[in-house]
Amino acid sequence: MKYYIGCKGWRTQKWSGELFPHDLDPKDHLTYYSKVFDLVEVDLSNRTASYKTYDDRLLFKKWMTNTPPNFRFTIKLPRHIIEDKYKIGNFLEQELAPLEQKVLTVIIESPTHPTKLTLANGGREWLDDIIRTCTYHGYSVAFEFNHSSWFQDLTYNLLHKHKAAIVWSNFNSRYCNSPIITADFLYLRIHGNERKWIEKVKEKERELNGIVGKGLDFAIVVVDNPAKANHILELLHLPPKKYGHIQWIGKVIMHVDLDSFFPSCEELRDPTLKAKPHAVIMTDETKDNITKGAVASCSYEARKYGVRSGMSLFTAKQLCPQLILNPVDKSYYQQISGKVMSLLEGYADVLEQASIDEAYLDCTKKIVSTQVDIRQYATKIKDTIRQQYEGLLSSIGVAPTKSAAKIASDFKKPDGLTIIYPDQLQKFLESLEVDRIAGIGTKTRQALKDEMRIETIGQLANCDVQKLMDRFGKKIGVWMWQVANGRDSDFVVPRGDNISISTEQTLDRVISDKNKILEYLNGLVDEVYERVRRQRYEFRTVGVKLVRSDFSIETREVSFSNSRNDRDSIALVLEGLVDRFSFNSNNNNNNNNATTAYRKVGIKISNLIRVEKKKLAEQKTLLDYL
Repeated sequence: MKYYIGCKGWRTQKWSGELFPHDLDPKDHLTYYSKVFDLVEVDLSNRTASYKTYDDRLLFKKWMTNTPPNFRFTIKLPRHIIEDKYKIGNFLEQELAPLEQKVLTVIIESPTHPTKLTLANGGREWLDDIIRTCTYHGYSVAFEFNHSSWFQDLTYNLLHKHKAAIVWSNFNSRYCNSPIITADFLYLRIHGNERKWIEKVKEKERELNGIVGKGLDFAIVVVDNPAKANHILELLHLPPKKYGHIQWIGKVIMHVDLDSFFPSCEELRDPTLKAKPHAVIMTDETKDNITKGAVASCSYEARKYGVRSGMSLFTAKQLCPQLILNPVDKSYYQQISGKVMSLLEGYADVLEQASIDEAYLDCTKKIVSTQVDIRQYATKIKDTIRQQYEGLLSSIGVAPTKSAAKIASDFKKPDGLTIIYPDQLQKFLESLEVDRIAGIGTKTRQALKDEMRIETIGQLANCDVQKLMDRFGKKIGVWMWQVANGRDSDFVVPRGDNISISTEQTLDRVISDKNKILEYLNGLVDEVYERVRRQRYEFRTVGVKLVRSDFSIETREVSFSNSRNDRDSIALVLEGLVDRFSFNSNNNNNNNNATTAYRKVGIKISNLIRVEKKKLAEQKTLLDYL
């Protein structure tokens, strides 16, 4: 027989320090409680008719969302509705509906005044109506009788007929030596004599085991406080609940970052590269003849020499003459990435691939349902990637928000695992530089420092949000403040389609000649158009990206009024876009002029829609003509 053991309510300051950690926000008390116990009794009997249905629905929906799937409620219905089956029906159908899946039973207390409603005075009809109403709406029902007249065979037979239970407590034990079983579950509310009550339950269970159709499926035991709940568990020889320590509150979001991904892929193809300094180069040259280009990524052994992504090949070779070179092979890297992402999907409720080597995983349900330790779960992901892909390393950050999970994954590299528990989130972030937040770049960081004297995330969290809104706009200002305070609520969203398609080329040397830039861009048109065509996209926006010699980035784009799918719509707008950039008036090469010299060019196609989806949206149905 299964036991549901919990307390009568959770909203009490007496439990702060006993059940709840001292610094736990009261709004998180139910979430914390539900991770310790699997049941709570909620007493709504004193609730009046003045409560609005809409407010109740919001409250019950919040309870549903903030508790694990295996958590259960018992709900004692308001006194003002218990004598009217129609009011009860409305309450169950309209107000309690959001919580229905987690309601183990509803409790109905008989009217307090014994002369108002007794078994002999309309009580039988009342019982029958109430039970039928509750079962019609899908709820089990337990009755709390407060007068001796109810404790007789007529009541028990009626309850047994409809499989309704009695709430047994110290009050009604004076009328029966042992609980009377009228349903397939037993409901106990214990306020003392715990050992005696549990002995009665075990005796009753043994008594019913040999009778076909008379067994108990579960027992509900409600006590006054967590200590008594653990005492009941002890008497039942069940493991006690651990509490008073940190429980995970909110979502469990992981950010998985594949360390040094391009070089690691090359090591998968050529294991002799392991433990050697090597780099993947952005170049149009073959592997055996790489003389120009820039570093796309490099191994950690190469980084020890100072080699970094974006560095010119000339500089990288000066720092590390023995550097082994490989050209970028994106199709191969995409292949490995696809396999890893498929693996990660098995560990996530929802997976969002952020780039070729990064993904967000919402693991809340999987971790709650298995009750596995978060660190063990993340470690298993890392180990599985390493084992299936011959040493491929990953760094994982775990936090209750996406932004914090990303910061955590960058905190220890390579092969890192950083877990930010919800109650430690702000403390963890407060001393970090603001540009640790993905989305705060060089210009924003400098503006925060120069204009507001903000350099750390903690200082950003304590800043007046109105000042941030005034300076950076409402959307960005609020977002920065929420991230700094651990309050951003971005969801992990699966990406079914590409948001954009782009291609880039690093130039042999920095140039400031507009015609040369246009020539390089025209050389990229066929590649990007072929990807658009192959994936059956139509597009509305074409953009050009130029990277200056100081690595700052400029973009220009143009949007069409309708979707396009032809090559010319890309090629014919490039010259007009390039004209919108700044170049030296004499069009000569001025490698020292960072304001007009460029080192990388690119094309981006966005506002994409698949042809199949467009046709589906345009297809009319019979309803369109009615």
